[in-house]
Amino acid sequence: MNAFRTVHRYWASLLTLAVIVQIGFAGYGAFSAADKVSDGSIDENAFEDGFGLHIALGYFIFLGSLVLLLVSLGTRNRSRILWSLLVAGLLVVQILLAWTGASLPAVFGFLHPVNALIILAVLGSLTGRMWREDRAATMAATPATSPPTA
Repeated sequence: MNAFRTVHRYWASLLTLAVIVQIGFAGYGAFSAADKVSDGSIDENAFEDGFGLHIALGYFIFLGSLVLLLVSLGTRNRSRILWSLLVAGLLVVQILLAWTGASLPAVFGFLHPVNALIILAVLGSLTGRMWREDRAATMAATPATSPPTA
């Protein structure tokens, strides 16, 4: 089996896990802000403090998606390349939604978490498909042992 396929499969698995953690960090930021509001009003710095992990991991996930795309090119598998390109594209949209979120009407803020769930679904689907394909390829390459004859 191609080494790029193996690296691609594991890297996609790590990115999927990172997106799950990223969604958790968004929840942390929201509840951190809510906790600070209960003490009175909060300023922008206090609000952003709770989202620091979310913001930082988001950029690392984007960079990781570019690595995923580069590794997918090494697999020379059209499906893996297209799925990886889709992940990177969705992450570009995610970053644009984050950057413009405060300057656009609040309804666009709704799209940021929805897009995060779409990213998770696409990565999860890609990862699951790769694990199944590679397991099947390994099984097909392994010669079957014949039962002992009497």
